[in-house]
Amino acid sequence: MTTIVLDTNILISGLFWEGNERKLILLCRNNTFESITSPHILKETNDVLREKFEVPEDKVESYMRDILIFSDLRFPKGTIKVIEEDPPDNYILETAILGKAKYVITGDGHLLNLHSFNDGSIVNTSTFFKEMNIV
Repeated sequence: MTTIVLDTNILISGLFWEGNERKLILLCRNNTFESITSPHILKETNDVLREKFEVPEDKVESYMRDILIFSDLRFPKGTIKVIEEDPPDNYILETAILGKAKYVITGDGHLLNLHSFNDGSIVNTSTFFKEMNIV
């Protein structure tokens, strides 16, 4: 099974809108892909839901539970220092390394500009679907 890390922007898009990101979350729920996450990704997602989208507390908790159901947790320590422009993005990379992920799926330009990490690729959802032959 292909192991992936979903960045916060992918999770938010998948929770709120129809499209490739929602399809990707459904594929993770169905165990087509193994999703890896971290407390950092969960906190950032939680904060965006509450602060930017003003989602009610009970709905935020429901979203967080859902993500934890289809994702395995890893605990980065902040030892990766690759992205200077946006240091929190380094936690995404470290989560991927700890989880032995083959892909980081993101819409974040700082991450996408790297193209790869260790043995993995950093791609947007459309590119991931093309590489996995998903229509």
